[in-house]
This record gives sequence, C-alpha cells and structure tokens, in this order.
Amino acid sequence: MGANAQTSVPTFTAGQVLTAAQMNESARTGVPVAADASARDGLFGGAGEKTLAEGQLVYLEDLDVVQYYNGASWIAIQQTRADYIATSQATTSLTYTDLATVGPTVTILTGTSAYVTIQTLGADAVSNRQFMSFAVSGASTVTAGTYEIAPVNANVTSPLTLTFVVTGLTAGSNVFTAKYKSLDGNSIAFAKRLLKVTTV
Repeated sequence: MGANAQTSVPTFTAGQVLTAAQMNESARTGVPVAADASARDGLFGGAGEKTLAEGQLVYLEDLDVVQYYNGASWIAIQQTRADYIATSQATTSLTYTDLATVGPTVTILTGTSAYVTIQTLGADAVSNRQFMSFAVSGASTVTAGTYEIAPVNANVTSPLTLTFVVTGLTAGSNVFTAKYKSLDGNSIAFAKRLLKVTTV
C-alpha cells in the first residue's frame, strides 16, 4: 500500500492529548487510502473507526479512483478512460468478433450508466458493410450489437464517431471491448479505432 494508506480512521475524545505521531498521521492522510474495495469497507464502522455516512471520500489504489459514498453505495467520481488502435485490420465475420489486435478495451469503475464513444475509419468500395459495436463484461454483461455504430459509407476518409448513453449496468469494475462485423461476409477493414468511456 502507499505511504498514506490507512487500516483505520482514528476517533479522538474531548481533552485527549494527541501525540506527534497521531497529529502527523492525521495531517498527512487527507482522504483515506485503501488498497481495494475490501480494505475500504474495513475502514468504517469498527471500534474507533469513523461511521460510514453520506459524503465520505476514499481513494482506491487498485483502480486509481476517488469514490464518494451517497448514503447507499460507493460511486466513482466522474472519470474518462480511452484506448486507441491505429492499425488497419479486417474481418469477414457475419457476427460481432475481435480483430487480430483485440480492442480497443477500457476497464473502468462505473455506476449503473456511462457514456461510451466508439470511432472507426472504414474504407470500402461498397456502402453499408462495416459495423462496429462493443461488449461489456466484468460486473455487467452487455452483448455486442446492443449498441452499434451506423454503417460506414463507401470510401470514407474520416473516422465515424458516435456516443451512446449506456444504461442498466451493474455498478463495479466493467470492461468495455470493441467488436466488429461484416454485413455480407466480405473482408472489411477497420482503422483508427477508438473506444472512450466516461462515468456518470
């Protein structure tokens, strides 16, 4: 754990004389730091520990996020993560699949909804044959094709970008992975692939 990580949050009583070590610990810590969600939950409610209440903040080392407690559950403060693959790769699959280089892929702690942006450049002589989507795994299960980008028109030279409001997620660590398919089984190439997720 990091230098500021705590295993408990102390409570002092009126008139108590504090030692230098106690004052230093309090001054240096700020927001409590926990290795993971399990360690976070162990910081509250025990003997001499702070009561878990709405507004409490915690930093999780394993996910590199700050969370706040809303009175019912821990929510990550809004964050954005993205992944990008420039390489052009193709598929003939009629169903959503991975390309040779899987992704882009984003792992992020979400609530029950998120903004998801996907982008691709697809150059093909025939319109409406390239489709891009994403699947969600981890805490949630969303199949590729639930949200999909509009077919790329023939010989497009600029990436096509679309942002979705994804709802119905299970709060927790979710993995978003881009997927691809060909409408008619012809080899379709995708390049400049972007997947970006912003928590709500």
